[in-house]
Amino acid sequence: MDLRRAKLEIGAVILTGAVFLVFENVLHWKLQFLIPCTILWTGYLAWRLVRDRSQAREWGLRRDTLPRASLECLVIAVAGALVLLSYRLARGCRPLPLSIVVLLAVYPVWGFIQQFVVQALVAGNLEKLGAPRAAVVAVAAALFGLAHLPDLPLVGLCAAAGVAWTIVYLRTRNLVPLAITHAWLGALAYHWVLERDPWREMFR
Repeated sequence: MDLRRAKLEIGAVILTGAVFLVFENVLHWKLQFLIPCTILWTGYLAWRLVRDRSQAREWGLRRDTLPRASLECLVIAVAGALVLLSYRLARGCRPLPLSIVVLLAVYPVWGFIQQFVVQALVAGNLEKLGAPRAAVVAVAAALFGLAHLPDLPLVGLCAAAGVAWTIVYLRTRNLVPLAITHAWLGALAYHWVLERDPWREMFR
């Protein structure tokens, strides 16, 4: 039953990603996708935890590895922010808009859902199914990247970040620092590298 559920969860995540690409790139209904998607996956997470509280530890909702995961994510965040800042300064100064404050507060919710489905439900399940760790990292990173098609610069950035995030997850099994790092670096990448405002795009 566990292995069957693992395969179904992986399939559900891949289907979610495919539907997201259609809603964002074909229908241009990103917000209309994000809200129900967040509700559905949060509902699934809550349902599984009610049935089996030990699942929280396995997925990465735990305290014992939080300091280690936070430290490793801090290294990723600082290194990533310095790279993004260097790129921005080389291309010309571009001040961050005031809307970045709201984005930094809200984005971690969506960042958590992305980390949950890719790390806990794909990377964790692939490891459970016996996949080599290198393959697990490659698949998870690819999913982070492909979810941002057809924007190739963003695909590359997210795939590279996905490698680091997945390595940290497999070492520490903690989702919260990953979600925050994901959200904050993502917000900076949108503004400083892609020169786009995801907050405005979402509500256009």
